[in-house]
Amino acid sequence: MIKATWLRALVLFIFLACGVQAIAAAPGPTADPGSAAATRPTIEQVQAKLAALATLSDLPESERTQARELYQQALSQLQAAQNYADTLASYQQLQTSVSLETARLQQTLTSAPQPAPSPTLSIEKLSQQLAQTQVSLSDAQKRLADLDQQLTVQQARPKNISTELSSLKQQAVDLENKLQSAVPPNTTLLLAQARLLALTTQRQALNQQIAMLEQERLSYDVRYALLNTQRAAAAREVEQAQLQAQQLQNLLSTRRRDEATAVVQQTDQATQEAATKPAVIQAAAAENAAISRRLAELVQKSNEFDDRQAQVSEHLAQLTERMRGIQQQLGIAGFSDAIGPVLLEERRSLPDVRQYQRGASERQQGIIQARLAQFQTEEQLRQVRAVEDNLKELAAQFDPHWSEAQRQAVLAELRPLLVERQQLLEKLSNGYSNLTTGLVALDEAQHKLIEQAERYGTLLDRHLLWIRSSPRPDSAWLKNLGQALDWLVEPAHWGEVWQNLGRGAQNQPAWATLGALVFLGLLYYRRGLIKRLGEGVDAIGDVRRDRFGLTSRALAMTVLLALPWPWLLGWLAWLLYVSGNAADFSRGLGLGLFAGAFMAVNITFLRQLCRPQGVAMAHFGWSEAGCRLLRRHLNWFLWIGPLGPIIVGLCEMQPDTLYSDTLGRLAFSISSLALVAVLWRVLDPRQALLAGLAAAQAGATWRSRYLWYPLIVGISVLVVLLALVGYYYTAMQLRGRMVLTGWLLLGAVILVNLFLRWLNISQRRLALQHALARREAQLAARASKDAVPASGEGAPEILNLPNLDLTTISAQTRSLMSLTVLLGLGFGLWQIWGGLIPAFSILNEITLWHQTVQTAGGVQVADITLGSIVIAGALLVLIGFLARNLPGVLELVVLQPLAVDPGNRSAIITISRYLIIAVGLVTALDIIGIGWNQVQWLVAALGLGLGFGLKEIFSNFFSGVILLLERPIRVGDTVTLGNLSGAVSNINIRATTITDWDRKEIIVPNNTFITSSLINWARSDPITRVVIPVGVAYDSDPVQVQEVLLAVATAHPLAVKEPAPAVLFLKFGESALEFEVRVFVRELANRLPLTHDLHHLILQALRANRIEIPFPQREVHLRGVAPPPPPPVSRESGDCDARDR
Repeated sequence: MIKATWLRALVLFIFLACGVQAIAAAPGPTADPGSAAATRPTIEQVQAKLAALATLSDLPESERTQARELYQQALSQLQAAQNYADTLASYQQLQTSVSLETARLQQTLTSAPQPAPSPTLSIEKLSQQLAQTQVSLSDAQKRLADLDQQLTVQQARPKNISTELSSLKQQAVDLENKLQSAVPPNTTLLLAQARLLALTTQRQALNQQIAMLEQERLSYDVRYALLNTQRAAAAREVEQAQLQAQQLQNLLSTRRRDEATAVVQQTDQATQEAATKPAVIQAAAAENAAISRRLAELVQKSNEFDDRQAQVSEHLAQLTERMRGIQQQLGIAGFSDAIGPVLLEERRSLPDVRQYQRGASERQQGIIQARLAQFQTEEQLRQVRAVEDNLKELAAQFDPHWSEAQRQAVLAELRPLLVERQQLLEKLSNGYSNLTTGLVALDEAQHKLIEQAERYGTLLDRHLLWIRSSPRPDSAWLKNLGQALDWLVEPAHWGEVWQNLGRGAQNQPAWATLGALVFLGLLYYRRGLIKRLGEGVDAIGDVRRDRFGLTSRALAMTVLLALPWPWLLGWLAWLLYVSGNAADFSRGLGLGLFAGAFMAVNITFLRQLCRPQGVAMAHFGWSEAGCRLLRRHLNWFLWIGPLGPIIVGLCEMQPDTLYSDTLGRLAFSISSLALVAVLWRVLDPRQALLAGLAAAQAGATWRSRYLWYPLIVGISVLVVLLALVGYYYTAMQLRGRMVLTGWLLLGAVILVNLFLRWLNISQRRLALQHALARREAQLAARASKDAVPASGEGAPEILNLPNLDLTTISAQTRSLMSLTVLLGLGFGLWQIWGGLIPAFSILNEITLWHQTVQTAGGVQVADITLGSIVIAGALLVLIGFLARNLPGVLELVVLQPLAVDPGNRSAIITISRYLIIAVGLVTALDIIGIGWNQVQWLVAALGLGLGFGLKEIFSNFFSGVILLLERPIRVGDTVTLGNLSGAVSNINIRATTITDWDRKEIIVPNNTFITSSLINWARSDPITRVVIPVGVAYDSDPVQVQEVLLAVATAHPLAVKEPAPAVLFLKFGESALEFEVRVFVRELANRLPLTHDLHHLILQALRANRIEIPFPQREVHLRGVAPPPPPPVSRESGDCDARDR
C-alpha cells in the first residue's frame, strides 16, 4: 500500500516537472524567434498531457475537470494557430507565383475563339454538343459568380484588416499582462501549469493571427489584381460558351425547321398522290400529313421558346454585369452623393419581374401538357410499331369484292405509309421532349432572372434610402425648373395627348363609350343619390325599424357619390394606355392620371362619408363638428392632393431626369405640405374630430395623444424637408407608404364601425324579442291565475326597452373583433413597410463597438452595429406590445374554448406575460452584446444589495410567484385574512387586490398571504356552515327548545339537506341555557341571507311557544359608601316584608 502511494506520487512529480519545464521554455514577448519556434508547445505535447492526466487516479475530480478544460482550450488554440500559419504560407506562396498565374491567364484572354460548329453535323451531334456546351456554360457562370463574390468581400478587407489588427494587438497586450500576473491563491501546481499552458498557446495563436493579417495586408494588391484577372478570364469563358451555345442552338433550330418542312412537303405530296387511290390509302396518307403538320408546329413552338430562353439568359447576364459594376462603384464611392443619380437610374431600369411571375403558372401548365402529349404520342407509337398487325386490321376493312391481287397491292402501298407514320411519331415524341426541355430551361432562366433582379433591387434599396438622389435647389435648379415648366405647357405635347385619347377611343370604341356613359350617369344621378342618402335616417335607433341594410345602402351610395371625378381621371388614363405606341409625355400623363385617380377617390370617399346625414354622422355616431371640420379641409385639399401624383407620375416616366428633379419634386413638396396642413388641423386632439377620445380619456390612444400627434405631423414635415434637400427618392418612398398606412387605418376604422353597428342592431333586436316573449309569458300567467275575461283585458304595458350602448357588447365579442383587426393591420403594415427592410440592413455596416467572443476556434471579434441597437429597440417595443396583448389573445383563443376556470386563466396569463418580458429582455441584451457572462457578477452584486435594501419588495415578488404556481387563492375566491374579508379580484406579481363587501378595493402585499393564516371559503368545497347561538331562560324545556330550533332550521330553503342541520345544547350560561343552531349552505353568498332569516324565524318561533329569551343580570356592590336609610314603613308592610323574607 505504501509502495503504491509512493509510486503514484513519483509519477505525478515527473509529470508536473516535465510540464513546468516545457512551459518555462516557452518564449516570452521578447524571446528570439528562432529559439522560440523550437520550444513552442505542440499539439502532440498537449495531447500527451491529456493522456497522462487520465492516469492520475488520486487527483480530485474537480481539479481534473479544470485541468482537462484548460488543456482542451490549449489544444484548440494550437489548432487555430496551425490554421493561421497555413493561411500565412498560402499568402507568401501566392506572392511568388502570382506573376506566372497572371501570365497564363493573360494568354487565355488573348487566345483565339473557338471555331463555329460545322453546318454538316447531324441533329443528334448538334444536340450532344449543345448539351455539353450548356454544362460548360453553367460551370463557367458558377465560377464567375464565385469570383464576383470574392471581389465584393475583398473590397472591404483593407478597412476590416486594420480594425482586426488594432483589436488583436490590444488583446495581445492584455494577454501579456495576464502572463506576468501572479498565480491566483490556493491554486495547485497542476492547475498553475495548465493555466500557463493555456495562456501561452493563446498568445501563440494570437501572434500567428496577427502575422497572418499582416501578410494578408501586404499581399492584398497582388491578390486583388489576380482576382480581377481570374474574373476577366472567367467572363471570357462565359462569353465564348454563350456564343457557342447560341450558334449551336440556331443551327439546331434551323435543321429541325428544315427537316419539319421537308416532312410536311413529303406527306402533302403523298396525300396528293393518294387522291385517286382507295379510301383506306387516302386516310393513312391524310393521318401522316396531320402528324407532320403537328410536328412542324411543335418545332416552331420549340424554336420560339429557345429564342425566349436565350433572350432571358442574355438579360440575366446583362443584369449581373450591371450589378457587379454598381457593387464596385459602391465600394469606391460609399454613401457619396455622386452615386445617387446612378443608383436611381438603375432602380428605374430594373426589369419588371411581375410579368415573369405571372407567366410562371402558364409555363408549368405548358410543361405538364407537353409531357402528357409526349406520353400519348408514345402510346400511339407503341401501337403503330406492330405494322403487320395494323395491316391485318386494315385488311379486315377492305371491300369484300376486291380480288386477292387488289388486296395485296393495297397492302403493299399501306406498308410504307405505316412505316412513315412510325418515323413521324418518333420525331413527334422527340419534339415534345425538346419542347419540355425548352420550357424547363426557360422557366429556370426566368427564375434566375427574377432572383437576380430581386437581389439587385435589394442592393439598390439598401443604399438609395440613405443617399441623396437629386441635387439641392440652387440657381441652376431654378433655371432647370423654368425649362421644365416650358416643357409642361408646350402645346405640341398636349396636342399629342388629344390625338392619343382619340386613338385610344378608336382602338376600344365599346369600352370607351361605356366609360363615358358611366361618368355621365354618375353625374346625372348625383342629386338623386344625395336626396336618397338622407332617407331612413329617422329609423336609425328605432329598434322596430332599424336594420343594417340602411347602413349598407348608405355606404354604397357614398361610394357612388365619390366616383364621378376619379372615374373621369381613370378613364382618361385608360384611353392613353390603350392608344398604342404613345410618346413618353402621354405615357407619363397616363401613369400620373392613374395615381391621381387613386388619391382623388380616397379623398372624395372620406369627404362624402362625412356629409350631413351621411354614414359617419347618422350611422356611426361621429360628432357633427368633427365631420364638418374634416369635410371643410378636404374640400380645398381635393384640388391640390391629386394634382401632385399626376405631375410626379408624368415626370417620372420621362427619360430625362431634369423634369423629375425639378418639376416633379416641386409638385411633390407642395402636395406634401398641403397634406401636413390637413393632418395638423384635423388630428389635433383639441379639435372636434377626436372628441370621442377626449370624452373617454381612458384609452391608450388618448393617453398617448401628445406622442403620436407630433410624431405624425413631424414625419410629414420631415418628408417635405427630405425632398427639398435632395433625398427625393427617400421622401417618395416614405410618403407613399404613409399614405397607404393612413388609408389602411381608415379602412380598419370603417370596418370596426360597420361591425359594431351590425352588432348593436342585432343585440337591440334580440333584446326586443326577449322583452316581447317575457311580456307574453307574464300576460299568459296573469290570465290563467286571475281568469280575467277577454273583454276585461286592460291596455298592454308599455315596454321600457334599454338603449343598448356599444359598451354592453360582450367582452368575448370585443376581444374577437380586436384580434381580427389586429391581425389584419399587422398583415397590411407588413405588406406596406416590408419593402423598406433591406434599406435598414445598411445599419449593420455602422459599427459602434466591438465585442470579444471566445469560441472553439479561438478568440473572435464581433461587431455591435447600429442595426443591432435598432433591432434590440424594435424587439423591446414588440415585446411590450406582445406582453400587453398576447395574454388576452391566449385567453380568447385557447383558455376560454378549453373551459379553464378564471383562477387558472389569471395565473397562466400572468406567468406568460412575465415569461414574454423576461425572454424578450434577455434576447435584446444579447443582441447588443450584453450576455450573461458580462453581467452575472453585476447581477449578483445588485441582487445582494437590493436584497437587503428592498427586502420586502423581493419578498412580495417571490410570494406572488408562489401564489401563481401553488395557487392557494384564485381570482374570484372569497377569502378572510385577519379582519379582512372579500373576493380576490386580481393577483399581481407584487400585491393582490381584494374587493370587500363595501366594494372597496384593498391592496394586500403578497407576503401576507404566505406568512399569515388564510381562510379560503371557496378553495375546494363551496358548502360552508352557519352557526347561530341562541340562549333561553332557565325555566324553559330543553327538549322543546331543541325541537323548535331544529324545525326552523330544517324548513328554510337555503339550508342544505346533507349535511343536515343540527341543534346542540352547549352549556349552562350565566343567565341562560345556551344552544347552538348549525346549518350548512351551498354558496357563500347565502350565508348572510340565511342568518338574517333564521334570526327572524327563531325569534318568532320562540315567542309562539312562549319560550323566554333572558337578558343578562348583574349585581353591583359599592364599597365605602353608606347605604341610604330605609324608608319608614307601616306595620302591615313590614309584616309582608318579613313574610317575603
